[in-house]
Amino acid sequence: MEWMDQLNQISRDVIQEDERVFVRQSMSTPCLNGIVDANGNKYLEFHGNSSHQVGYNNPYVVDAIKRQVDELPFIPRRFTSEIVIKAANALVNKTTSKDYKVLFTPSGSAAVGLALKIVRKATGRHKVISMWESFHGAGLDAISVGGEYVFKKDMGTYAWYFKSNSF
Repeated sequence: MEWMDQLNQISRDVIQEDERVFVRQSMSTPCLNGIVDANGNKYLEFHGNSSHQVGYNNPYVVDAIKRQVDELPFIPRRFTSEIVIKAANALVNKTTSKDYKVLFTPSGSAAVGLALKIVRKATGRHKVISMWESFHGAGLDAISVGGEYVFKKDMGTYAWYFKSNSF
């Protein structure tokens, strides 16, 4: 690991502590990238889920998060509030039908699992067609219908209730 030799001791200590306490998962372990900005400054960047989708230190996003945390940081679906209704309406208003309903989930993988259950219940069918090398999430039901080898490798039997035809 040549790049590690170029780091100061504080950075090496952080990386070693991360290695000591975290389980390594395929595709979600912090990645190390080198970045050079417009002024030629060099950075080591450890990307992780939930930060790279919205940009780094985006003032609009940071301010919105701060305002929301002050108002209501989290509410489980067992309760309701004006802010979750407003969010759901904003999503429905972006669709082609105002008759659609929203189901918030804690992750994309959970959304896929719930969607599969809803479809099974509504149709009575159990087969799923998916694209080869498609990614639907890292949960067992999601990898059962996905086609990405890195997630299926060494997993043995997948969720028994899905028969996936990847092509």
